Amino acid sequence: MALDTIVERSLSLLGYPSITHGLLNRRVDATALDVAPSARISMGCLLRGHVTLGPHVRLSRGCILNGSIDVGRRTNFEPDCDLVGDIEIGNYCAIARETTFQQTNHETTKPAMQIRLYDEVLDSELPPTADGPIEVGNDVWIGTDATILSGVTIGDGAIIGAGAVVTSDVDPYAVVAGVPAKRVRWRFPKETRERLLELEWWEWDEETMRENRDFFERTLPDSRAVQDTLSLETVN
Repeated sequence: MALDTIVERSLSLLGYPSITHGLLNRRVDATALDVAPSARISMGCLLRGHVTLGPHVRLSRGCILNGSIDVGRRTNFEPDCDLVGDIEIGNYCAIARETTFQQTNHETTKPAMQIRLYDEVLDSELPPTADGPIEVGNDVWIGTDATILSGVTIGDGAIIGAGAVVTSDVDPYAVVAGVPAKRVRWRFPKETRERLLELEWWEWDEETMRENRDFFERTLPDSRAVQDTLSLETVN
């Protein structure tokens, strides 16, 4: 077994303690970790490629991150999520178990499609294809067993239904479901959506959030409710 593989498996079993990140970055050429000290990585996760985890990110057991992965602060992944390719995910997202982000695809214009065949039998290469990076906004909830495919952008505040296969862009604050995923409703009326996008509350520091606790605890039937619950300091 190659030493790099032994190192990866050992760190996976240990949950990638912060003291080992520098060692991994120096020892495994294909891996570079930039993990905030407050991020939590459960045992059984596997990180490969260039992985950036912001403050208080949580990876539950069995998550695999393989590629150029950037995750914003306080985003949570439930068990057995799989992220492959060039993927950026914003702040305060909730990713349910067994969600797949598949940014790369197999080349289909050659006589064969298996990368291992080209590598081991033909001593050649079959590079993967892609339609672009996957970009997920802030405050996005993705349900269990959803699949997000190459080139998709998911807007802030969107909801992806369980089992959905997302093949095209999702508007901010849309609720989508199905195979392929289609919009079934909006979370809020248009004026409310526009006001929330202007506020970008996910960029506030935590002290500002605490000062506006009433805003986060109130149901938002319209844009006036957004305005009425915010402190004057925040609005200004």
